[in-house]
Amino acid sequence: MRPVPKLPAFLRTSTFRFTILAATLFALSAFALLVFVYESTAGVFSRQTDALLTRQIVEFKNAFNRGGINAVNKIVVEHSTGRDPFLYVFTRPGGKFVSGNLSAMPDPLSKPDANRHFVYTVYNPDTGAKESHRARGSLIRFPGDYMLLVARDTEDESRVIGRISRAVWIAAGLVLALGLIFGALISRRFASRLDALNDVARDVKAGDLKRRAPRNHTGDELDELAANLNAMLGQIEQLMAATRHAGDAIAHDLRSPLTRMRNRLEAQLRDTDKMDAAEAQVALHRTMDDADELLHTFNTVLRIARLEAGEQREKYDTMDPAPLLHDMAELFEPVAEDLGLSFEAEIEDGLLIRADQGLLAQALSNLIDNALKYTPKGGAVALRLRKQRDGKAIISITDTGPGIPEEKREAVFQRFVRLEESRTQTGSGLGLSLVLAVAKAHGAELVISDGAGDKGKDGPGLHIALVFPIVRKRKNKGNNKDATEPSSAD
Repeated sequence: MRPVPKLPAFLRTSTFRFTILAATLFALSAFALLVFVYESTAGVFSRQTDALLTRQIVEFKNAFNRGGINAVNKIVVEHSTGRDPFLYVFTRPGGKFVSGNLSAMPDPLSKPDANRHFVYTVYNPDTGAKESHRARGSLIRFPGDYMLLVARDTEDESRVIGRISRAVWIAAGLVLALGLIFGALISRRFASRLDALNDVARDVKAGDLKRRAPRNHTGDELDELAANLNAMLGQIEQLMAATRHAGDAIAHDLRSPLTRMRNRLEAQLRDTDKMDAAEAQVALHRTMDDADELLHTFNTVLRIARLEAGEQREKYDTMDPAPLLHDMAELFEPVAEDLGLSFEAEIEDGLLIRADQGLLAQALSNLIDNALKYTPKGGAVALRLRKQRDGKAIISITDTGPGIPEEKREAVFQRFVRLEESRTQTGSGLGLSLVLAVAKAHGAELVISDGAGDKGKDGPGLHIALVFPIVRKRKNKGNNKDATEPSSAD
């Protein structure tokens, strides 16, 4: 059995089908419009002829009422000898010709006052030949079996109507043909652009994440689709790169505690008889510390994922963060002194934010811990809570350490990213990722900039701030107690 041949791809597209449908509907609309024009034109001609014939009939009937047959014949003779546009045949009983500009009745006529079409022969003085013309007239019967045919030549009218009729059919055919042609061209162009997008999708599916959809920058739907697709592919490529980096980083960070755990356990098994209880206990405690470090890493990853998923946001309370910041300042100030750093706290009371106190405390602890960890001895760290001019509450941590280069400030918030490639400092690279997740969960803006350091000495320092939305007080109608709600109006 021979396979059924397939139509070209562009002929099988939805665009081509829609174009053909639109062309067909347009052709039908044009045809209906032309038919209306035809009917209107032909109707005008027909009504004009009928009106003129009716006037003639009334004139002859009035003449018969005034003067009988002789009066009718007199008018026929007068009109026939002049340049009257009408055709006349007046016959007596038996059909004998009396007067008129036609030699005889065209056909036997039986219905009086009935318009009918007929063909008659006329001599053309310009060509010297006889021509057949179309005409339409009415037959009037008078007493005594006298008959009068009053007609009008409709040859020019018929020609005009014929031209209009041909124009109607030709125009409808041209509209349909042009619709098919333009539909095919447009569909082919549309299909080629879709094929380019499909090629990109297939290449990306095959693993080439650097492929991008071509754009013509016209701003049409396909160009916008290509732009969104390229943005999505760029995001996917970035996420895949971050995932690969995270995999390498987590493998590097978890290998050390796992190796230490295994070595200690192996040593303990090997030297069980030689180790006293105190040494065995120390080895077990170190192993537990390594296990806690692993659990902390995984718990942090899980908590970030839950924050990004929006869990428990409805449980946030309106709070004044000042007491929490006073406690944190009291907690970290001794640590700063032990490290040879000065610690300053400027906390404004009475500000309101909507937050989870535990999450906020963890985020601020991460930021303060990083500031203390990377600020050189003799430097300074400042914790501040103040109200901005627009009414928003801002919590900031500023240090005089080496800071973060501007081109790397977005990367440091990715998971397992650490600017210290040697990894001599403890940490998993999840601290700032958790801070960013907490900020997003609270609807806060995370701002990072240079701090108060000396660029020529230890570095520009780092300034990280959490800017919380305004919380307005509102009246709870149910219990007449004051309630609060965040506002983004400012």
